[in-house]
Amino acid sequence: MGGLGYTLRYFSIDLAPMIVFLVVFLTTKNIYLATGVGIGLSVLQIVWCVVRKAPVGMLQWAGLGLIGVFGTATLLTGDPRFVMFKPTGINLVLGAVMLKRGWMERYVPEGMRDIARPFLNVFGYVWSGLMFFTAALNLILVFTVSPTVWAQFNLFFPPISIIGLFVIQNAYMRTRAAMAGVDLSGKATTPGA
Repeated sequence: MGGLGYTLRYFSIDLAPMIVFLVVFLTTKNIYLATGVGIGLSVLQIVWCVVRKAPVGMLQWAGLGLIGVFGTATLLTGDPRFVMFKPTGINLVLGAVMLKRGWMERYVPEGMRDIARPFLNVFGYVWSGLMFFTAALNLILVFTVSPTVWAQFNLFFPPISIIGLFVIQNAYMRTRAAMAGVDLSGKATTPGA
């Protein structure tokens, strides 16, 4: 379960500026305040990593770049749609990266990689599809619903769909590992024992 906690911890940190932006916007209905808080939190996260000499995640840099561009456009024009495009940008980048075969292998214990590789490739494409679907759905919502409805959607759908796919993949991979007689640490076990 340590791998799950590790993954969820970094995933939560990477998504924190967007989640805080959505919560601030939904509670205040102030796009300027929410955008400023989102930009500020993104900057603070990167400064904190630099001060601690910790690596800055690629998603954090991408998030700062996108919130910087789209957030600034929103602040200058007063049009919330600019900042509403950010999830589409992030999901398109993630979807494209996830099209690379084998990107998921580093998240699997070494002893299990040979058994898991075909399934990891398939799940890698499923993850990519989810990112592209979410990007397209966000783009449609930017032009068809109010910023409040858009914020509610983004606060719930992406995290729930990601957690759901993660749980499905995890359960499937654990079942395959048990059937192959390999525990999650990569050590051989006796099937059916």
